[in-house]
Amino acid sequence: MADLERPDLYVVARFLERLWRDQRVYRKTDLQLAVRLNYRVYKKYLDWMISKDLIAVSRDAEGVERIAMTPKGMRTYDAFVGTLREFVGDERF
Repeated sequence: MADLERPDLYVVARFLERLWRDQRVYRKTDLQLAVRLNYRVYKKYLDWMISKDLIAVSRDAEGVERIAMTPKGMRTYDAFVGTLREFVGDERF
């Protein structure tokens, strides 16, 4: 995605942390509030993370979009967020 050539890795980590910690599928608006971003920025990161196969969007029976971490997102969480926590602690998440 051209708009997000250099993503803030702490923002990416916040997405992954929230999805991993809660172990649930999120509605789009609920995830936006959980990661504390305005909609325009949130949408850029959401699209970027989908393009990298870190998260996936599906529709439930009522047609509501739901967001979940992919297996690649879980592996990335283990490697990336674990390393960040080791060096900077939990305060950035």
